[in-house]
Amino acid sequence: MNSLIVSSVLTFLVGIGVGMLLQRYVVGRASKVAQLESELERVQGEQLHMKDSLHQHFKETADLTESLTNNYKALYEHLAKGAHKFTEQPLADFNQLLEKPADQGNTMDASPIDYAEAGLDPTAVEESDVRQEEVEKAV
Repeated sequence: MNSLIVSSVLTFLVGIGVGMLLQRYVVGRASKVAQLESELERVQGEQLHMKDSLHQHFKETADLTESLTNNYKALYEHLAKGAHKFTEQPLADFNQLLEKPADQGNTMDASPIDYAEAGLDPTAVEESDVRQEEVEKAV
């Protein structure tokens, strides 16, 4: 009977040991699974947040590009209007000056004087003043 009690106690202890190992393995695995599931949910939440941020970034980039395009178009139109407004009459006057026959004193076709070769004193001849007066008359 003594040996029966010892073998029963030993069997009981082995059962407790096996139960503890199984409990650790099953519960440990379940807690590991729960931990991995919570980490997966966190990463998926971060991914959704990143996706939303990326979508917002590209939307804002598209809006800014559209605004830049509209501003560039407005600037181009403004410059074109200014060029048309400010160059229409001065160009017409300049064209009239160029179309003047040579006998009317059009000195725009004349070659520039090389004072060094001609041996002339540049201070004695005031040709630039004459040309300036003709341009001012034409304008």
